[in-house]
Amino acid sequence: MKKFLVPLVVISCVSNTACSAPKHRMYPEHTHLENTNLLVTDILHDDFDVVKRMLHLLGKATYCLENGKPVSKENFQDLVKIISGFSDKHHQEKEDKVLFPALKVKNDGEKKDFLGRLLMEHVSARDAIRNLTGALIHFDQGKKAKKKIAKIAHSYIKDMEKHIEMEEKILFPWIGKVLTPDEQAMFMKKFETLEKEDLEAGIHEKYSSMIERLEQQLGLCSDFKE
Repeated sequence: MKKFLVPLVVISCVSNTACSAPKHRMYPEHTHLENTNLLVTDILHDDFDVVKRMLHLLGKATYCLENGKPVSKENFQDLVKIISGFSDKHHQEKEDKVLFPALKVKNDGEKKDFLGRLLMEHVSARDAIRNLTGALIHFDQGKKAKKKIAKIAHSYIKDMEKHIEMEEKILFPWIGKVLTPDEQAMFMKKFETLEKEDLEAGIHEKYSSMIERLEQQLGLCSDFKE
């Protein structure tokens, strides 16, 4: 699988791409750091493979919560930790801090409004995760508390799926058209710089272990369907 994705243990893959044979960004080799043939959108697609996997796990945990199946407050807290660290930081920082500011002026700013919309959706996604974190404080306080958690989780999943689809169908093809080979190489180098601290700190191994454990634990919800 990609960079710090772990082998699927119990649940079915969230997408065909998540089940495909690994091509790059394999942890711990990080072959994308040496593979100069990769494109910016290859990296972002790989990030989305992880995000989709997290959305599937969050959906599974929420299903368990709503149907009285085994799930714990800690399961949700671990999911929030991975989402915050990976989707909110690892992925969105590539776009918010590196890619979008440069893309806003490409082709006389033809995608400026669209990029602004994507940035606002990033803000909304981070707000939703903060709301979910707050709701989890009351996890053990009855049906009303659990209902609120489920509502926030369902909304987050729905919004993120739409966001990902928009980037994959509109943004990524456009990026492929407007970025020159030199610009592709420049952004790849900047992405590498953003990732360097986490790689050196072993953050990705930690997330890999957490993902594998969650897939095993939430596998008890065997009748969950997307």
